[in-house]
Amino acid sequence: MFGYTTVNKPEMKFREYDLYHSYYCGLCTVLKKRYGLTGEFTLSYDGAFLCALLSDLYDETDVISARRCAMHPVGKHAIRTNNVTDYAADMNVLMAMYKCRDDWNDDRKPGRKLIADILSSKTGKIRKQYEDKVKVIVQTMKDMDEIERSGEPKPEIMAELFGKSMAEVYVYRHDEWEKYLRTFGDHLGRAIYYMDAYEDAFSDAKKGRYNPYSDIYTRPDFEGIAREMVTVELQEACIAFEKLPLIENVDILRNILYSGIWTRFNIVASKRSGAENTEEVQGEVTTKETEDD
Repeated sequence: MFGYTTVNKPEMKFREYDLYHSYYCGLCTVLKKRYGLTGEFTLSYDGAFLCALLSDLYDETDVISARRCAMHPVGKHAIRTNNVTDYAADMNVLMAMYKCRDDWNDDRKPGRKLIADILSSKTGKIRKQYEDKVKVIVQTMKDMDEIERSGEPKPEIMAELFGKSMAEVYVYRHDEWEKYLRTFGDHLGRAIYYMDAYEDAFSDAKKGRYNPYSDIYTRPDFEGIAREMVTVELQEACIAFEKLPLIENVDILRNILYSGIWTRFNIVASKRSGAENTEEVQGEVTTKETEDD
């Protein structure tokens, strides 16, 4: 996944961060258990956010344990898992598999294809289990590929397609909360797509890759345009979010939606401003997710 739904740690209470971290580590544990080291490699903030949201909404009973790992070799840390963790792991791996395939199509990096192939070999069962979701995700990816091949800069259409995929990810059950989760996932997905396109605009141009902002990325008002598009979608996502009866994790989730996401955006914008839109902006924010303990 993309890694934009991350916390703004300085604005969190210690208890809140510890709780969030336990979901993150729980997801990591389940990914490794169900999909091996390759699955663990796909660990994302997006998956942890999904896990924290759905766990709260459906009042799941948590299993809490503690362990050491490569990231925390000195002391044991809390691990929080439940039924939602399994679902979040499945969705995390599915989206990572399709993203690796997309990266392979863009850059022809053997490593990305290898990861996609390994994940594909491990996800046959869940692709059948979530057949309806997979159909939507696969079709949206095909539609996005077609637009990319055309080279036409269509940010709104591309974001809409990605939003459809994310809507499927957030619908855990067909119940009274489905419409809000679907709307939330849809608009959050659009915002994430806009942010990713904004971050990669100069790099994509340099490497000759498709980017929906290819016709405006050199304009002096590009940041303002991109920021406004993200703002509109996040506003819609938050309207749906606030209709969900969340209690235990609501402050953590609000930290991410109202602060953490924008912290990431502002880091990218600051780097661009400092580099004055030159090639120096290329490595401004790594896409590899790491913990800031």
